Amino acid sequence: MDLKWRSLYQTLVDIGQAERLFAEGDPRDIEPLFLRLEGLDRFYKEMGGIRGYQETVLRLLREPQSSWDPSATYSSPPFFHIEKRVPAVVEAIQWGIDAVPEMAEMIPLGGAADRLHLVDEKTGMELPAARLPFAGRPLLETLMRDLEAREFLHYQKTGRQVTTPVAIMTSEEKRNHEHVLAICEEAHWFGRSPEAFRFFQQPLVPTVDEKGDWILLGPLKPLFKPGGHGAIWKLARDAGIFRWFEELGRKKTLVRQINNPIAGLDSGLLAFTGYGWRRDMRFGFASCPCLSSAAEGINVLVSRKRGSQEEFVLTNIEYCDFAKCHITDTSRFSSNTNILFADLKAVSDAVAKIPFPGLLINAKKATYTTLAGEKKELLMARLESTMQNIADVFVEKKPLETTFITYNDRLKTISTAKRAYVPGGTRLETPEKCFYDLLSAARELLEQQCHFSLPPHFTLEEYWERGPDCLFLYHPALGPLYSLIGQKLQRGKLGLHSELILEIAALSAKGLEVEGSFQILADQITGHLDPNGVRQFSDRVGSCILENVRVVNQGVDWKAPFWKMGMKRKESSQVILRGKSRFIARNVTLLGNLQFVVEDGTELTLSERNGKYERVVTTLS
Repeated sequence: MDLKWRSLYQTLVDIGQAERLFAEGDPRDIEPLFLRLEGLDRFYKEMGGIRGYQETVLRLLREPQSSWDPSATYSSPPFFHIEKRVPAVVEAIQWGIDAVPEMAEMIPLGGAADRLHLVDEKTGMELPAARLPFAGRPLLETLMRDLEAREFLHYQKTGRQVTTPVAIMTSEEKRNHEHVLAICEEAHWFGRSPEAFRFFQQPLVPTVDEKGDWILLGPLKPLFKPGGHGAIWKLARDAGIFRWFEELGRKKTLVRQINNPIAGLDSGLLAFTGYGWRRDMRFGFASCPCLSSAAEGINVLVSRKRGSQEEFVLTNIEYCDFAKCHITDTSRFSSNTNILFADLKAVSDAVAKIPFPGLLINAKKATYTTLAGEKKELLMARLESTMQNIADVFVEKKPLETTFITYNDRLKTISTAKRAYVPGGTRLETPEKCFYDLLSAARELLEQQCHFSLPPHFTLEEYWERGPDCLFLYHPALGPLYSLIGQKLQRGKLGLHSELILEIAALSAKGLEVEGSFQILADQITGHLDPNGVRQFSDRVGSCILENVRVVNQGVDWKAPFWKMGMKRKESSQVILRGKSRFIARNVTLLGNLQFVVEDGTELTLSERNGKYERVVTTLS
């Protein structure tokens, strides 16, 4: 054995894993294994390296109650309520728009997402969550569209274009890092410069059985899995992410997970970040009502006595730790959504105090296949760290002086796509249920803000059997604020099983009725691309004016997996807007399968006389 690995090998001997690891292994596998373990030893140096890692695993397996503090009391924190548009919330939304130049965005993408069972149909290889084709596009693209919409709002208010720096934590799991880079390249970096992104990789950690022994796929082949999103803070500091943000003038960051595509709806993120930015808070949680049947953490205000003084911490408790903290009734608490706000200097300093926040062992039954092809099922665990528990550093003498928590409608805050649906199994946290929630939020928007007439709302069971009662999807730059969308889309009707797709921001539609499928697709929604392929916000966009337009066609065949938006349309009316162009239609019925393509620099006006369409094409000034 190479001399440089002697110390690491001795560590494996001392923690009782060497004999199992090195049984009849291929010598060519030794160096790759030690290179990985060396990186792991270095990452966990504050814990004592691999030796300290294993000791922590064993302690938590044997003494799951060891970190419980009997002197602590847990209560529901005082919230900043953002469910209703009261003056304080309207003000916070404006702060959120003003905050854009000082905000960064962090996206943890390094998780295993084993429960999604996402597989490449051509190769059979497992895929990471970033590849999930939700609502017709990868989940990562959904997050970037939401960010574009917030930046566009800032541009519309100030005339200044701002590009938010985005830091993405990936991992080696399921070639996650390669896939995320490929998604960005395939999407041409979402109309942004590649320099607006930084990537850093989350380390994989050994999985263990209920005794604490490392699970092996074969000799010299431990089964590694991501060690939780809590690695994000230490990794960001070590990789220079915080320094990069600072150099770009960013002071705060939004942290958002990829598996929750509805978090960007309406004003939630703007009010959340605006409140934290304007009040110069160190840390914040976006929360909503708890769903007792979901496996999710809760936000709590912890108070402790330190001598004659009382201390307070706004934090998170994971669902697997409820029993340890003697929490039996979660209804009085709010859901932790993993939507976080952080002051960059504060969390960078916090890493020195808690480099691995919220350590826990969450053992679950799992199935894996050895290198010999043998399928095994056992209780599998790994040491995980939770990113939200970096908040434990922020101890306050009075509650919520430098930390905060917002409270919003659940339908506008969280619905996750974490697991594949198995017939007879739970529908919670599946892409199908998440899509149902997304469409339910769209119904609320159409009914309450746009004053549309809609078919009866399907129950989840009816949706599962028959497809959506109606479908409305739109580019977030149409708003994202519901109040803005309500100004652009007024008084209309969607028939049963009808579809309305609005990939456009510049829209004025009054009296629109759809019985079937209607799509407006602009290829320039918020501006044009410069020669380098970078989006420049401008008025060079596709726009549309509709008044008393009725669409009638056979519409969508809902038999396909519609949550992917891969279904077939029997008939559809399409308006395709190239570059800077405009489509105008008044008092027209669009009957059957139609397509109107408006070329760049032109305006198409459509009217109807004696049952025939009349088209007038003019040049836009």
